Parts: sequence; structure tokens; C-alpha cells
Amino acid sequence: MQTSTPPPHTAPHAGDVHLTLFNTIDEALIELRRECARGRIDWSRPVPEALRAIGMHEEFGDGDGEALRKWRLIPWFGPLEHFLHAAPGEPAVSDVLINGPGRPITIFQAGQRVRSGIEPHLSWIVFLQRQLLLHAGMVSPEDPDAWPSRAGGHGESQVIGTVERRIRFALTRPPATPIGPTVAVRLLPLRWMTFDDLIADGIALPEMKDLFLHALRSGVSILVAGGTGSGKTTLTAAVLREIGKEKRVLVIEEAAELPMLEDSVHLEVLRSGHTFADCVRFTLRQKPDIIAVGEVRGPEALAMLQAAATGHPGIGTIHAPDTLSALANLERMACEDGSVPPDVVRRMIGARAAPLIVAHVGRYGGRRRIGRVDEVLVQAGAQAGAGFSLQPLFTFEEDRGAYTRRGVQGLWGERRF
Repeated sequence: MQTSTPPPHTAPHAGDVHLTLFNTIDEALIELRRECARGRIDWSRPVPEALRAIGMHEEFGDGDGEALRKWRLIPWFGPLEHFLHAAPGEPAVSDVLINGPGRPITIFQAGQRVRSGIEPHLSWIVFLQRQLLLHAGMVSPEDPDAWPSRAGGHGESQVIGTVERRIRFALTRPPATPIGPTVAVRLLPLRWMTFDDLIADGIALPEMKDLFLHALRSGVSILVAGGTGSGKTTLTAAVLREIGKEKRVLVIEEAAELPMLEDSVHLEVLRSGHTFADCVRFTLRQKPDIIAVGEVRGPEALAMLQAAATGHPGIGTIHAPDTLSALANLERMACEDGSVPPDVVRRMIGARAAPLIVAHVGRYGGRRRIGRVDEVLVQAGAQAGAGFSLQPLFTFEEDRGAYTRRGVQGLWGERRF
């Protein structure tokens, strides 16, 4: 299985750090992972004691400047290593939740919550936080106990980021969490599913692939709705990988997560120092065919609607239990900054100049799938708070275990779908 590597500016070079017991960084990494796999590291003990017990304290356990510089070079993440590399035949772990010192680590495996039995010592949680921040390039190796500024996180004691598009993390420390530091990790796939994979797994239909791609080619935006862990990002990534073969895509995320595309630019909001909405507007100067927003959760909703109305369709995810709730959330978010009257926002959603379809991903028929795809119909003179007019394009019928299909009403697809 492939492993993440340090960012370019942290890559080792000759003479940077001398490892006395190991000739190379790779040897040190292999040995650490071997000891972890054997279960020989006691995570309940302080870091120096645990490393001394496996004979590696001399190299890495003192916590002085030299040892810290060595850790900068080694993409090893302490207790997280147990879950980064699934054993053959075991389902991969998707989430790892460390709720504080001495408390059992909770994981999500194959969609099920599992108590791991590992209760990490405070020093291991601090170590893991430092490693994540170092390898995300968010703190300097020369000051590894530093904490990112407010511009790099959500406050003085809360930080989010990603490591090499493999580990997405959210960290806290006191006073945000008085019990002590915490870590919430989403392990991103080493290989993103293609749309054909989704079809083969019964998550989508071949006709849905045709619809989504034709929609984006025709200037129609797509909103992907669902709950946490439902597969919103997986579906979005699959669509982007297909449309990215022929269109220029500008991707905007809080922290890098979606896959890189051939002709694309990825903007990370947290690193930019600007707002999500500012980043959406900035992309209009970079000649986008498609604007992708990792997750719509605030005033960037208005910027997306405005961009779509000027011929720049987008695709984004939104938390919602169904397609109607997704549109209501989109409307509310677009009104948050108060710069545009609610009635104007309402008329922008599904306007003839900015057509929109909404897909919902969730558990239907006892398994994950795209359960509904709706076309938002044009409503002349629509008022804020009024009901949305939708045309169901695909609806999974639980009682029949099959989809019902209807045709597109908009000019962009009425002759084809």
C-alpha cells in the first residue's frame, strides 16, 4: 500500500539530519511501522517510555531540537498508524476519533462505529497533532510546538487541514476542549472511485453519469446533498474526474481533499487568508469552465449562484437529508451576509440563466446509493420562503427496489433525457 510522503519543502536532503541507527529515513519508517504492527508500542505510556521499550528512544525520544527535526522527515503518525494501513481482507477505516487523553479511540469501519481499545497518553496526542501540522506544512520544523495562526485555522485552539490528500484532520486543544487535545481524522482514499466504479457497486446508474456530464457541458450546476459520510465527496470526485478530461475545473476547498485533475487549479481557503466567497469570485479571473466547491456552508452559496448566472456552472456538496432541504439550506446560506434581498436569491435558484439539478446520496433500500435526482424548475416571480418546484428525474422506490425515471423539462436536456 502506498504511503504519504512529506510535502516538497520538508523532503530530506543530504546532511540535513544524521540518523545513527538507520541509514535512511525509509529504514526508520519501516522499523516504526513494524513495531506498531506487532503491537509492541504501548500508547498508554508517555512517548519517551514507549519508544525506550522498543529500543528507539535514543534516536527519537528526547524531544530535543535534533530529534524533532528527525520527526519532521518521517511521515509516521503514532497511534494513527494502526488505522492508516488496513490488513488484507479487512475493510478500510474511514474515520478516527481521539476524544482526549486516556479515552478509547473510536473508529468508523465499513460504516460502523467501533471502539478500538487504544487509550493514548496525552503525550501521544500532542505528538500526533505536531506530526500532522508539520507534514501539512502548517508549522515550521524549527518551532514544531507552534500552533497555526487564526488565518490558518478556525481559532487559536482549533485547526483543520490535510496531509498529502490522504489525511484530513480537525484538531483542538484547551481551552476549546478543557479535557485536553483531541484529533478527528478522515482517511481519504488512496484511489478515488470512478463513476464506473459507482455504477458497478450499485451506487449509481449509467444514465446518471450521462445526465451529470451532459448537464455540466450544458451550463447546468449540480448540488450533491447528503449526510456525513454518505458519499457526497466520492460522487463529486467521480463526476469531476470525468468532466475534468474535457473541461478546465477550478476547485475550492477549505483544505485539499478532492483529486487533482489534468487542467485544474486548486485553491485552499484556509491557506489563502480569504473567505470562501472571495475565492469563488477570484476563480472567475482564471478562465474556469466548471467551479467546484468542496462543501457549501455559507455565503459562498451566493457567489456560486452569481457565477452560474454568468455562464460558469459549478458542482458542490451540501449537508441535507433530502433534495428539498438542500435547496432550503442553499437559499438560507446565500442570504447570510444580507447583501442581496431574499426574494432575489430565490429567483436565482433554478433561474433560466442558471439551471440546477440536485442529487441526494444516502441509504436507500438498505444500502448507500444515489436515491434521488431532481431538476429545479424555473419559477417566474418566486418569493423567498415559497416551495421549490422540482421535477424528479431519478427516484429510488423502496417498495419496488428500483428507480422511477422522468424526463428533463429544461431546454438543456429535454430532447436527450
